[in-house]
Amino acid sequence: MKKNLLYAFLALLPFFCLGQPYTDFIGAGHNKNITVSSSDAHLKTYFSKAAVAQNTINGQGLEGKRSEASRFLNQASFGATAQEINEVAQTSIEGWIDKQLTLAPSQYLPLTDSFANVLYKFYLAQGEDPENISPNPGWQHFRYSWWDNAVHAPDQLRQRMAYALSQVLVISDDADIGGHARGLASYYDMLSKHAFGNYRDLLLEMTLHPCMGSFLSHLNNPKEIPEENIHPDQNFAREIMQLFTIGLFELNDDGSRRKDSLGNDIPTYNNTQIAELAKVFTGLSIGASLEGMDEPYFGMGLYGSDLTQPMRMYEEWHQEGPKFIVGGNEIPAGQTGMQDIEMAIDILFHHPNTAPFVVRQLIQRLVTSNPSPAYIQRVVEVWRNDGNHVEGNLAAVVKAILLDPEARECDGLTEANFGKMTEPVLRLTHLYRAIGVDAPSGYFFNHGSDLENYLLQHPLSSPSVFNFYLPDHQPTGPLHDRNLNAPEFQLLNTLTALEYPNMVFGWTYYESAVNNWENGHFYCPTNASAFFEAAHSDEDLINQVDMLLTGGTMSDETRKIIREAIEGFIPTLWGAREKINMALYLTFISPDFMIKK
Repeated sequence: MKKNLLYAFLALLPFFCLGQPYTDFIGAGHNKNITVSSSDAHLKTYFSKAAVAQNTINGQGLEGKRSEASRFLNQASFGATAQEINEVAQTSIEGWIDKQLTLAPSQYLPLTDSFANVLYKFYLAQGEDPENISPNPGWQHFRYSWWDNAVHAPDQLRQRMAYALSQVLVISDDADIGGHARGLASYYDMLSKHAFGNYRDLLLEMTLHPCMGSFLSHLNNPKEIPEENIHPDQNFAREIMQLFTIGLFELNDDGSRRKDSLGNDIPTYNNTQIAELAKVFTGLSIGASLEGMDEPYFGMGLYGSDLTQPMRMYEEWHQEGPKFIVGGNEIPAGQTGMQDIEMAIDILFHHPNTAPFVVRQLIQRLVTSNPSPAYIQRVVEVWRNDGNHVEGNLAAVVKAILLDPEARECDGLTEANFGKMTEPVLRLTHLYRAIGVDAPSGYFFNHGSDLENYLLQHPLSSPSVFNFYLPDHQPTGPLHDRNLNAPEFQLLNTLTALEYPNMVFGWTYYESAVNNWENGHFYCPTNASAFFEAAHSDEDLINQVDMLLTGGTMSDETRKIIREAIEGFIPTLWGAREKINMALYLTFISPDFMIKK
């Protein structure tokens, strides 16, 4: 026993992972009946903490659990905060997840309405002519609500899961629905509501949402009228299979493709089955109209429609007769339109491909771009049975993804195939949450247009239904040569590679990372002064930035670059700010921050 303790003591690491064999040893809290004396308990100027002798053995001198917590939070939230790092370190990762699963969803539609109301009153108070402004929410008001919830909502795991789902069940404001902020907010509320619910229920509600109906053109999709050369639109039928459920090729439970006797991939469906499924999604149109507008009818457009209410089935426009869809399944004649849709959703949901196809993408969005087949299969098993014989329970699925050994053990920190590039949206949410944002007015307004214009990404603004990047994207070069996927690299090009450091300079040196058209009245600077105490010691500053932004994994090379860059700054008030901003700037553009392990 003494020999084992000695070996453990000599093998102390700066961080812990679940796979480490020793978790209780001298220096990590094993201090019962032990007292440590020292010649000095030094308290440095500007610092709130003293060098207490007992910290050498009571665990306070180690940052392992905080590093582990920070790494986890960068997978499970929109960015680690100091408060949440301490909370997770003092309790447990699983405990944090369980607590998050109980929190009510933060709402988007009421918040969007609230932002619109605040700004309407603001412009009236500024003397604006009421004829020139609208009290109704615009696209920017939904974006204000999105950023406010991403940064400040307590249900961070739900919000991060909803964001992941928004990149699977894609709609975009770069379409006719872009001017309908309440519809966009309603769609995102749907994703948030079902983020811990059942994927089958989400599929059905998504199918009936008018924003999806407009985006993929099954809104006002008519039955066949051969004499007028009218046929059902096939767009949604194709994409609900290709992108939302079963994918293009038959899969094993570990995500690998099944092969036929000649070694070829096996397609999941053909063009005839697309046409047959398209018949199912006929007869849907607007379910409710806005106050004072015409009653809804089949063929009604977006104008005057209430896009927060599900589409309605208009039976006279629904294709009658049987439909022969994927997997040799027949939807029989004689059913109502909604019975056809429910049956089709059930068939797609229970298809053996849906679990591995969706699970892989969720792992990619949360943890790593190249999950191992074993990782995928373990989570698929939870998808098929959450422990209570329920299939598609997303709460159980996200917990399995985040607690899987591949996500939590130390191996991933040094495994070349593990990890993912941080996408632009998550870089900025991480900055907001880790550094903090001051909002003296009490309102946090950010419409993210700079992010969209220069880094080519903003939630619900993808250029197509295929999201901002493809799950199997492999950039030319070493990653392609090693057959490694790197989806987020599809956003890395000559524009974004140059613009990102320029934007970070503004975020850090000018402490301005917020976009709105009312900035003079609702100014929201980043809170770099939160690092003022640590700025009086270069190593403490680097350690604090490392813990918040790179999960305690900052490389020696990056530390050296930052140390040499900040050593000349005198830590007066403005010297400290320059030192802080330089350390933040170099960290945000470093590979340590950009590639999350």
